[in-house]
Amino acid sequence: MLETTNGRTLKTTKTSLRILELVLEHDGLTLAELDRIVDKPKSSLHSHLNTLLECRYLVKKDRTYLASFRLAELGDRARRGDLEAIATDAVERLAEETGEEANFTVFEHGRLLLLHGSSNQATEHEGESGFRTEYYLHNTAAGKAILAELEREHVDRILDEWGMPREIEATVTDRERLYDQLDDIAGKGYAIIDEEFAPGLVAVGAPVHSDGDIIGGLSIGGPKYRINMTRLHEELADQLLDAVERMEDALHT
Repeated sequence: MLETTNGRTLKTTKTSLRILELVLEHDGLTLAELDRIVDKPKSSLHSHLNTLLECRYLVKKDRTYLASFRLAELGDRARRGDLEAIATDAVERLAEETGEEANFTVFEHGRLLLLHGSSNQATEHEGESGFRTEYYLHNTAAGKAILAELEREHVDRILDEWGMPREIEATVTDRERLYDQLDDIAGKGYAIIDEEFAPGLVAVGAPVHSDGDIIGGLSIGGPKYRINMTRLHEELADQLLDAVERMEDALHT
């Protein structure tokens, strides 16, 4: 979901968190490098960095600021519990059953965060775990399936916040066209993308619920030369929905 805030927020906290995100994104930054990215006085940036150092979210090696292992530990704590184990089992089983790439992504703040992905076709990323990848909703199979279940006002808030960037030529960037697609998806319970996220990639996705709330999305995908639309709709969609049902049952026990 996209959480809303009704109270006062602090710009200084937002700046510190933005600096932390940039350090992670660039695998480390010096003060001079950060100064070229963030439009803030260098003295202010230095104060933010010192604060993050003191709170042990950053470490400093020579002149470069790096994310600390304490930050990784906090991330691990956020991922622990039944969801990670159940999602990992569901993804691995789905990948084995279909012979294609399967992923579970967590739905949070209007974005999707990869929790676990597995593929029987490509060994490079097989068994990949952790929040390493962040996705938009408008051009991913799981994302579109989630949007189709939300109230239109909620969808508007997400699109207002994150936009609809064109990541590839086939990416849908017109809001009204997306709404038409969502109406069609709502009647099926799953969504399909056809080269909207990456060249040659097709996928089918569906939302996963816990206690009535959407917590994420499960998806299967692969290269278009191997997966045609008939297989997506008639075979992989059924396998996906069965996997979603098993996963939701496991979450409720």
